[in-house]
Amino acid sequence: MQNNRMGRPHVSGITETLLEAAERIMMGEGYAALTVDGLVNEIGTTRPTFYRRFPNIAHLALEVIKTRFGGVNNVDTGSLYEDLLVLQREEIAMYASPLLRNNLPGILDAAGADETLRDLCDSQFASPRRSNVARVIDAAVQRGEIDGAGIDIEYFCDMLVGPVLSRALLPTGAPLDDQLARLTTESAVMWLNNRLHTEN
Repeated sequence: MQNNRMGRPHVSGITETLLEAAERIMMGEGYAALTVDGLVNEIGTTRPTFYRRFPNIAHLALEVIKTRFGGVNNVDTGSLYEDLLVLQREEIAMYASPLLRNNLPGILDAAGADETLRDLCDSQFASPRRSNVARVIDAAVQRGEIDGAGIDIEYFCDMLVGPVLSRALLPTGAPLDDQLARLTTESAVMWLNNRLHTEN
């Protein structure tokens, strides 16, 4: 009878092997198919070995996503619109990927009952992306492209990510594509310019 399990990995490589095996499942069957027993059987290790590295499956899944997509982007095209468009295209490509679409709902559901996971989702996934936008805004202020007084960065980030999350999580059938990247970027920049113009 054929044995499809991997050979037992070296101790130093177990974390990486777990991440690789988890990513394969997440890309194909999705979060619901991700189990501790399935993973440890596949890579030839044990449940205690898994739990020495991750508190549960959701933490492992978040680590896979963080490892694949990172978070920091120091884009600087010299234009507020172009900088934001670069970031928005990256976000849409990420949310359109099977790795996100097949697994984000499950991770968010788990985070609702796991405060530590919720904090990690913020600090390791959401906050770095919001920091990218804040850097772009700050660079535009330094160039004199916009007046930075009183800009609510959190709300501005919500304007960018809200429509993307809506299409990623709701079964509307609306595409995550370059048109969405352009429309959301244009809308956010227009809001910013109109707000500053109104206040002046």
